Amino acid sequence: TVGENYGLNRVIGDDETGFSGSEPNPYRVEGWDFIIAGGGVFDNLDYSFAVGHEDGTNKIDAPGGGGPVLWKQLGILRDFVNGFDFVKMRPDNSVVKGGVPEKATARALVQAGRVYAIYINGGSEAQLVVELPNGNYTAEWVNTKTGEVDKKETFEHSGGSRTLGSPKYVDDIALRILSP
Repeated sequence: TVGENYGLNRVIGDDETGFSGSEPNPYRVEGWDFIIAGGGVFDNLDYSFAVGHEDGTNKIDAPGGGGPVLWKQLGILRDFVNGFDFVKMRPDNSVVKGGVPEKATARALVQAGRVYAIYINGGSEAQLVVELPNGNYTAEWVNTKTGEVDKKETFEHSGGSRTLGSPKYVDDIALRILSP
C-alpha cells in the first residue's frame, strides 16, 4: 500500500487491522512492516478494549490479540522510529542487496549516508548485505519484542556493500545503522 501511494506526498495510514491470527503477534509485525515501508500512521484493533473493559482488561478471545504485551511491542516500534529524524527519511529497499533469509522480507527507511532503519520480517538469522557510502557507522540489531539491542558493532566503511550478520531471532528483527 505504501509503495503504491508514497508518491502522493501525503501521510499514509493503516487503520483498524485485524483477524490475522495471533502468533507471531500480527499487529506488531504489520506495524513494523508498514511504518518502515514509509507509512505515517498505524492504529490497530485491540481486543483487550471492549464495553465494560474500557481500561484494556478484557479477556482476549479473538484473532489478532491485544493487551499489555502488544502495547509494549508497539511502544518499541514508536521508540525505534522516534530515534531518527524520520521526516528526512524515505523508503528505499534498494539499499538491501542480499542476505535476506528465505521467505522473509526486508524493508528500509533511509536518509542516505546518515541513518538506515531496516526491518526483517521472517527467518531466524540474516547475513544482510547493505549498500552504504564511505563513512563511519554503528549498526544495532534491535529485538522487536524487548527493545533490547541484541548485537552492536561499529565500523569504518570505504563504500559499497557491507555484510552485517544478525544475532539469532524469532519471527522478526530491526536494524538501526547510524553515521555520526
